[in-house]
Amino acid sequence: YGALAICALLAGTAFGQTTWVVNGADMPIQEFVNQVAEMTGKTIILDPRHQNNKITVFSNTQLDADGVFELLLKVHNLGAVENNGVVEVIQNTAVKQSGTDVVDQQDAAPSQLVTRVVPLSHVQASEVVKTVRPLLPQAAHIAAIDEPNVLILADFASNISRLMTLIKQTDVVDEDEIVHRELEYAWVGTVAAILEEIAPDQLGRGAKGPQAVQIVANERNNALILKGKLEPIADVLRLIDKLDVAETTTGTARVIRLNHADAVAVAELLRQLVSVRNEEGQTISIQADEALNALVVRADPATMKELLAIVVELDVRRAQVLIEAAVVEVSIDAVASRGVEVGAVDARGTSVPIVTTTLNGIVGALLSRIDDNGAIDPAAVVGAATSPTLAALKLDRDGISFGAIINALQTDTRTNLLSTPSVLTLDNQEAKNLAGQKIPFRTGSFTTTTDGASNPFQTINRENVGIELRVTPHIHDDSSIRMAIYLKVGNVAEVALEAAADVVTNERELETTVLAEDRQIILLGGLIEDDSVNTTRKVPLLGDVPVVGRAFRSTRDTKVKRYLLMFLRPTILESGEAAQLAARTRYRSIYTVQGAEPTRPPELDSLFEVERD
Repeated sequence: YGALAICALLAGTAFGQTTWVVNGADMPIQEFVNQVAEMTGKTIILDPRHQNNKITVFSNTQLDADGVFELLLKVHNLGAVENNGVVEVIQNTAVKQSGTDVVDQQDAAPSQLVTRVVPLSHVQASEVVKTVRPLLPQAAHIAAIDEPNVLILADFASNISRLMTLIKQTDVVDEDEIVHRELEYAWVGTVAAILEEIAPDQLGRGAKGPQAVQIVANERNNALILKGKLEPIADVLRLIDKLDVAETTTGTARVIRLNHADAVAVAELLRQLVSVRNEEGQTISIQADEALNALVVRADPATMKELLAIVVELDVRRAQVLIEAAVVEVSIDAVASRGVEVGAVDARGTSVPIVTTTLNGIVGALLSRIDDNGAIDPAAVVGAATSPTLAALKLDRDGISFGAIINALQTDTRTNLLSTPSVLTLDNQEAKNLAGQKIPFRTGSFTTTTDGASNPFQTINRENVGIELRVTPHIHDDSSIRMAIYLKVGNVAEVALEAAADVVTNERELETTVLAEDRQIILLGGLIEDDSVNTTRKVPLLGDVPVVGRAFRSTRDTKVKRYLLMFLRPTILESGEAAQLAARTRYRSIYTVQGAEPTRPPELDSLFEVERD
């Protein structure tokens, strides 16, 4: 082994401190550890993995006991862990994972591992870790705890002091100031745009750097919010003072384009909010340009600022509502026909009918089934009648034919879906859907006399008769919909009343206001109607003869009970995609109703594609 020379010199200081000068080449580390233990008075245990290592030290510097111990640790990147007076020398990277006694930093030796909890007051612990971690040695450890915003440091005592100084300089209060500056004459949006255009990198929302001033325009109270260092903010405020000056003209004019609201309606509303003249006698003018859907406003800056803020709140996109209605009518018809229908015709077709009690042609149609040979097709006879109970025919030699039907018929019918009107409209906008006819009604008559001649005249008014749906939806914040609904179902009566001089219409009307959820099906109401009609067909004079007259007349009693039910389903369409989906769904349902082949229906866009040669 190489020679190891350690010279002990008695220091000439007042403290009488002993120092050493250490020199040696290829020294076994175990021998070096033993001599260091003797000099420092410590019990040192060397990691067995390093017992065969050698060290070489050349120094002219006098070292005290702590300095010699530090020299031991620096060789081969070793670290020391002290527990109960015993120092364990191990690999440096494993020191932070070894159990150690809790030692105050003030009492710890520079080479001793220390763990410290550092609370932070102003900066997030995770941000400090990003800054400090690259500066730590491999054996050190740092971690952040967000709550309660502290750092955990594990390193040698000599490094801990340096890190604490760095962390203290990092954990400082943000020196940026926030200034609120209200404008008196200029519009805040215009001033903010001018400032950003002057220096886009230093002024504005995304400004960065030591001289940067972030600027936010608060249009609600026409004020600017500035954030940055005091000196740059002072420069910006001086520039703002030069921009915020009174107008040299008596007023300002501005064109305001509207994206969603109607210009005419907004202009009328604004006119009601402002007076004709302000205190300075300036005229306030608000006009609507329907072609551009824009407002042309002339007013003083203060009034202009107020009007612009109102327009911003009014010019918002409104949702649409698809309203689908279903009018369902359930009718039960009870028809009772009783009586006898007789008739006689010339089968040869050379004369008119001799006698008949049937006004609807049933007997005549039945007699026409007789061929030239007098043969009768039974199936044709039954088919010609309406479902007769008894039918009789006779063909004389001279070609005169007789027929009779004893009819007793009872029928029941049911009708379900009457109409399915639907309409798409904007929120708070009335929509109307009408499907029917314009029927002429006589409203009066008068007679004029010209040159002794009378000229009668009638006045006629045409009115809509059919199914009419009017609805105004109001969408609430919770997606519920309040609807003012008017639904009218009308038709022309088949049989006119005896006392009526004109056509008679049947009308059922419903007007209500309801509240429904999005895509909820609701029942608006139901109407029940009873109709009773008695019809008698007879041969004049003969049908009025007592007893015998029954053979020359027939009666028909019709009783109809109608149930009218009205259903409604509103659907909120908040975007163009939702409206497109609703249109495609409706189109496919129509394609299915038409009874097309079970193939894929054509795309909705193909309706608007024009083939060109």
